[in-house]
Amino acid sequence: MTAGNPTLDGRTVLVTSVGGPTGRAAATWLSWRDARVIGTDVRLVPSPYWEARRVPAVSDPAYLHVLLALVHAEGPSLLVPTSSDELPVVARLGDALHALGCVLAMGAPPGVDVAADKLFTAEVLSWARIPSPRSIPGPTAAADLVAALGLPLLAKPRVGRGGRGVSVFHEEGEMASANVGDLVFQEFIPGEEFDVNLFLDRCGEATASVVLRKVGLRDGETGNALGVVRVDLPAVRDIAIRAARALGLAGPVDVDVRLRRDGTPAVLEINARLGANSLSATEVLEALDSAGRGGWS
Repeated sequence: MTAGNPTLDGRTVLVTSVGGPTGRAAATWLSWRDARVIGTDVRLVPSPYWEARRVPAVSDPAYLHVLLALVHAEGPSLLVPTSSDELPVVARLGDALHALGCVLAMGAPPGVDVAADKLFTAEVLSWARIPSPRSIPGPTAAADLVAALGLPLLAKPRVGRGGRGVSVFHEEGEMASANVGDLVFQEFIPGEEFDVNLFLDRCGEATASVVLRKVGLRDGETGNALGVVRVDLPAVRDIAIRAARALGLAGPVDVDVRLRRDGTPAVLEINARLGANSLSATEVLEALDSAGRGGWS
């Protein structure tokens, strides 16, 4: 494929945040499938696999107007948002995109909003009786956190991306300067971690599901995977599907799961988008591509 030229089937796909790992993976794979790919980011990210376009940051009031103008001008059949901070905003464009003939394969805004907030996610999973870490909003006194969650425990931003800002505390004294801001504190689950890549139809049925075992974590005990290996673990897959359904999500969904010491799985968090490891879970990309070809039902 040569960027900017018509492709074999004439499709155009718009992928946001192509400067990130998820955006790069999605845009590259879709170009391999003979789609003309337009890749957006806050800066121009040139590539032989997509046509680069610059858009404002999602926090800019002009972002939605620029994105819709781009859809109107280029006529993509599929819009693939890949950055977590875009999701609650883009989820509200479903009707406008549909009117322009563009598929947005995502869940409804309420579920996307919950997935974007790690405290709300933990609360909804608890109400749905889906195992997840015990969670307490901050700021909370260190002694109270230790009494409720034990040690070690972790703190992370309620709204965050890619493991940024996550801290693990092994001693109560370590928490003195960290118990500030809009945080959620959670029990630390020490077992193996898995990245479950799903695609759910509008009825919540998983048409694609791949479990990836994380091989090494960027920050040691937490963070993005340094590598992944496909595994067949029905219990891990099933809890991820239950979690995505509990939030009413659809389309591509990325779920982090860890095993407790007794081997039972617990859901750490849910991303209402493609995962960064989607090239190791191409069944999900296939399902997304099918949605853009008119198979979104």
